[in-house]
Amino acid sequence: MNPVTHTAGPEPANAGTWRRRLQVVLACAAAALVAACGGGGGDTAGVGTGGTGSFSVGTVTGFGSVYVNGVRYEDNGARVIDDDGTVKVLGTDDNPLKVGMVVQLTGTVDDSGTVRTATQIAYGAEIKGPVTAVDAAAGTFEVFGITVRTTSSTVYADFGGVASLAPGNVVEVHGLPDTGGRIVATYIEREALTVSDFAAGDGEYRLRGTIAGLAGNASAGYLFTVRGVAVRTDASTDFDGTPANGESVRVCQNPVPLGDGSYLAERLKMRSSSLDDVSSSSETELEGYVSDFDAATGSFRVAGYAAKLGSAVTYEDGVAADLKNGIRVEAKGSVQNGVLVVTKLEFKSLDSDDDGNDDEVSGGSDDENTFKGTASCTSCGASSGTFTIKGETVRYDSNTEFEDGLTGATLDGRTVEVKAEPEVTASGTIYRATRIKLDD
Repeated sequence: MNPVTHTAGPEPANAGTWRRRLQVVLACAAAALVAACGGGGGDTAGVGTGGTGSFSVGTVTGFGSVYVNGVRYEDNGARVIDDDGTVKVLGTDDNPLKVGMVVQLTGTVDDSGTVRTATQIAYGAEIKGPVTAVDAAAGTFEVFGITVRTTSSTVYADFGGVASLAPGNVVEVHGLPDTGGRIVATYIEREALTVSDFAAGDGEYRLRGTIAGLAGNASAGYLFTVRGVAVRTDASTDFDGTPANGESVRVCQNPVPLGDGSYLAERLKMRSSSLDDVSSSSETELEGYVSDFDAATGSFRVAGYAAKLGSAVTYEDGVAADLKNGIRVEAKGSVQNGVLVVTKLEFKSLDSDDDGNDDEVSGGSDDENTFKGTASCTSCGASSGTFTIKGETVRYDSNTEFEDGLTGATLDGRTVEVKAEPEVTASGTIYRATRIKLDD
């Protein structure tokens, strides 16, 4: 669908009430000292000083350097921080990121506005725990009783999709919380076939969400729930922040439940969704589900961040009337007083029948994955074959468009740019190339 631009009403007067101060992510040297599960993914919003900044929340869609929401960022020298506080420096250390992981990327944009450079990328799982139910026909499963939805773009790291899961498996799920209390999975790893195997390997469960039913205190121990899962703390729990009802938290838990069915939190960190530290001159893009939409003021939230429609908004793959709670969007604009003023809104899902279940929008070039690098053939043939690029397996066939005189026979060892679509196989997600050209 061609972009459509509409005007919107005045800015809401209460925009300032949404602002909550974000804890600044530790600098590189300090971050390396953060305790496991105490730092990293999920709390980065600042941009560096000097030059135009860039802040993006979204899904990794390719490599060579790194693509987030289809936008390429140079990543050499970027710090990558996970939920354990582990810092990797791209170009020096192995890249821990995978296609489908949800990240917060802080970076810069050059004076031309075309070259974007990542300085820090934070990531972490939305949930890690035991599978408690599977509905392969619906493409859903449950972890801790929490529903996980999958889509056509969900990446499976090492198994053949939802039908390959079974209760008792332990999985790590990266994804986007929707407004129905579910997690829409973008990347899934199966950590173990049984809980006992997972526990024997010193594994930890992970959980993100909002604290409810808080009781107790730090000295005697807290009891609360996150997404309906009962969590306790004791004197051994490592705190980063003070728990409070209604606040977001990230919890690392012992996988062996206590006698009352609750789980002991080994570490917890309070989280915040704020744009206060993002400069008004920064390019800002948020991917996530819409909540708290107020049509009268044009205010809403995306992935928990405060946003509002600007005076002129360009819509892609939808129109203004499609904006409602429970749909997935990419919102782009600039931050004013801690609120994203949206100038471009791309619909990634729609709920045309208002039944509360969104349907993916597909067919655009932004839905494809991109890989730039050296192709290494594994079984290249005249009309079909497979190769690896940036650690991913890609197949081509008669429907693949080759450019610049390339063919399957001349592909091996060439530096190329590949556009591809994900395909689920018995051993996990691979990619079918739609277009291959020389990377200039």
